[in-house]
Amino acid sequence: MTTEQPARDDIDVASYLGAVARHWWIVLVLVAVGIVAGVVLTLLQPTTYDATASVYIGQTTDANGNPMAGLNSNAKAAIQLLSSQTLLNDAARATGDGMTAATLRRETTVETPSSTIKTTSSVVNIVVITVRDESRRRAAAAADALAAALLERIGEAPKDRIALLESQVADLKRQLSAARQRGARAAAALAAIAAGSGSRAEKAAAAAPYVAVAQAAASEAESLTTALQKAQLMLLTARNVEEPRILHEAALPDTPSGPDMRLNVAAGALAGLVVGIIAAFVRQRRLSRAAAI
Repeated sequence: MTTEQPARDDIDVASYLGAVARHWWIVLVLVAVGIVAGVVLTLLQPTTYDATASVYIGQTTDANGNPMAGLNSNAKAAIQLLSSQTLLNDAARATGDGMTAATLRRETTVETPSSTIKTTSSVVNIVVITVRDESRRRAAAAADALAAALLERIGEAPKDRIALLESQVADLKRQLSAARQRGARAAAALAAIAAGSGSRAEKAAAAAPYVAVAQAAASEAESLTTALQKAQLMLLTARNVEEPRILHEAALPDTPSGPDMRLNVAAGALAGLVVGIIAAFVRQRRLSRAAAI
């Protein structure tokens, strides 16, 4: 059994090759038909354009600026928002030009790039939105509208945090300015006492309250300076790390994305080749059976 099986396999392979060789014209005709079908399909398909916009969705941080879980840190949540009916309706209205939510749902692809460090791959907080449309202007407008709608959904909390921090920074600056002014007035009073007349004891007694005020003002200013620096750092983090923003708006595509003539022709030729080989083998089997009868 083991010695006969390879021989049978060799005979089958040889018969396949022989069938293709004898009926090569069938293969050639079907390959030509596949090529023509690919060309016709390409010509019948409408020309489409891809426009891409990208959004940085932000990174939620704690009071110390350390990354933490949150809506702005979840790229999957952003993808879910982009597929929601409400957001699609808003983006379709903003796009205009006959765009519908159903068309956006069908013609939009969303990607989340990932970065690989050594062997670990992690998702970057960036969402890439690509819209395909027969009109390049409408494709670009739709991609921008989706990006803007997403930004509106996820940007409210970071904006509130930034507004709160800006108010805190402004208040700390006012307090620090007031403390420094008190210290400056106390220092001026001490200088006037020192330059005035009177005994050393009298000057010391007169200067004591101003010394206390100057020391308290200096201590308060130091504490406020530290608090202000921390608040400014948190504000900087909120603006540059937490706040989502559009990285780049969609540009008008210069070249169409489809249909791809070369791809369709190659696919048609390959399909014709496969069908041609099968047809050649089937024809050879029929001829062999007819000859045997």
